[in-house]
Amino acid sequence: MDTTEIATGWERIDIAGRPSERVSPEAFLASFDIARVPTECGCYLMEDERGHVIYVGKAKNLRARVRAYITERDSRYSVKFLMQRVARIDFLVTATEKEALLLENSLIKKHRPRYNVHLKDDKTYVSLRLDRRHDFPRLTVTRKPRKDGATYFGPYANAQAVRETMKQLQRIFPLRLCSDATLRNRTRPCLYYQMKQCAAPCVGYITQEEHREIAEHVATVLEGRSADVERRMRRQIKELADRLEFEKAAVWRDRLDSLRKTLERQRTVQAAGGADRDVIGIYAHGRFSEIQILFFRGGSLQGGRSVSFNRREMPIEETLSSFLLQHYSEAPSLPPEILTPMPLDDAKTLEEILSELRGAKVSVAAPLRGEKRALIDLAGRNAQSNFEKKRLAEKANADLLDQIREKLSLSKAPQRIECFDISTLQGVKPTGSMAVFEGAAPCTARYRRFSIKQVKGQDDFAMMREVLLRRFRRAIEENDLPDLVLIDGGKGQLHVATTALRDLGIANLDVISIAKSRALDGGLHSPERFFAPGRKDPIVLPQHSPVVLFLARIRDEAHRLAVAYHRKRRDRATLRSPLLDVPGIGPKRAKALLTAFGSVAAIAGASLEALAATPGFDIARAKVVKDHLVHTETAPGKEKG
Repeated sequence: MDTTEIATGWERIDIAGRPSERVSPEAFLASFDIARVPTECGCYLMEDERGHVIYVGKAKNLRARVRAYITERDSRYSVKFLMQRVARIDFLVTATEKEALLLENSLIKKHRPRYNVHLKDDKTYVSLRLDRRHDFPRLTVTRKPRKDGATYFGPYANAQAVRETMKQLQRIFPLRLCSDATLRNRTRPCLYYQMKQCAAPCVGYITQEEHREIAEHVATVLEGRSADVERRMRRQIKELADRLEFEKAAVWRDRLDSLRKTLERQRTVQAAGGADRDVIGIYAHGRFSEIQILFFRGGSLQGGRSVSFNRREMPIEETLSSFLLQHYSEAPSLPPEILTPMPLDDAKTLEEILSELRGAKVSVAAPLRGEKRALIDLAGRNAQSNFEKKRLAEKANADLLDQIREKLSLSKAPQRIECFDISTLQGVKPTGSMAVFEGAAPCTARYRRFSIKQVKGQDDFAMMREVLLRRFRRAIEENDLPDLVLIDGGKGQLHVATTALRDLGIANLDVISIAKSRALDGGLHSPERFFAPGRKDPIVLPQHSPVVLFLARIRDEAHRLAVAYHRKRRDRATLRSPLLDVPGIGPKRAKALLTAFGSVAAIAGASLEALAATPGFDIARAKVVKDHLVHTETAPGKEKG
């Protein structure tokens, strides 16, 4: 089920049945008429004075829920805090509670309200993909599970551990490793076959049925049901021995022995019953909360995921309910049982939705005692441990930012740092980059790349000025200024930056440049140096201090981003075919011509009839191509594509 489709076709209605004038929170509360609020189930959207949606909620009875907010019968501080900021409430009525829950999830994804919980598109977790429908399935690592009919296992937090698991499985179960294209085109086995880590389906050394059986063993192990695999392997060995196929039986015997040794080395928490389930734990501290999911498969703990929420204003039950739907809407697989630390009002509705997503029954339960409750307590302790680790890391980062403020004499600790760099080669396809760190951690969603448009030739200073003007004009419009601007370069680049910002009317923004360490005569290196406005001499700090290492890391990240984009633009220009300059010829038609004739020179020498016979062409289009290539004097040996 695609939850994003639920909101399609809805229109917002306010209490008057028409768009209302947005007023201050005080005036809004004073004039609010609760009698006009619908009594049906649905969703409500709270907006602030600027028209931003700050909270989305759902209710069985919208009027009853909003009345609790407006009349302050809900005495929780978080509710009072929220209502002090609401200048308008809109409503969406739904036919069922299920629709309301799905609509709420869709609206949170669309508006990303400040006081709701919303999961980021987190690519730090990896999954394993196995397409059982393929003639010869293979196991691959992915960070973006898709609804493509394949089986996904995970998510796993440690990519290195996942790849090590893949290596171990490959030694036991020789699934193919090559791509589909390589599989189709190989004429002899690869090195992995010699290493006994591939059964060489590319040259027919194993049948589709035998290869699929190996794939099923891999899937069963990843599902946590290794005992089932052992039983099937023992049965396979006996059947082969009974048919006197002792060599094949010996291969399966060795695989079984390797599997047992691998499983003996694994130390995982065991849960009674051998069931597949996800266990949810929560640790809350003020407005901060940590949610931990433990993945049990076949009764063994296979991994987990921890998510932090730093500005939780609503009750933890609402936070958890919203989190579960968001998480499982994107999860690669769903277990038949989900254990939560507290009962949820909409547990039955969640069960219905998750069962449809899984294609089989899913139960959502909150056990109060017994072994299942012990698992929830275990998840809660993991949530607390992760919370404390993250808070400790945040304290260390805050201390680092305070050191930067002190050592470089900044006006404040730089919570957000934007670093700029330029990359060019003799003025060809110059690019700029902006790497952003927030709270001492990279914020890749804010990274930006710039194509230099106004500067001709090799002028790094003018290029830096163009990038800064483009970035900070927009920053002024959006009121989105950083705390520190870091420039890759020396005094010259710093002067360009301060002049550009002054021309934009930004005079009070901290700006620092960092000059990279360079090799000197005698094998020595110059230190990393910082330049500040109004200061003649550079600031030289201990080279292994946290401040220098951190700011150099940001500079290197901006440099990496700029160089990668510059190479991409240069390569694109180098590989561009002159056919793409022909009016009416796009990549598909250009590819068709090159496939048919092999080169631009051959196309230029071909007859109109031959060109017109190419798929997607006729005489008129062939004449356009021919005339263009003749007029540009493309000759054999000079073609570009």
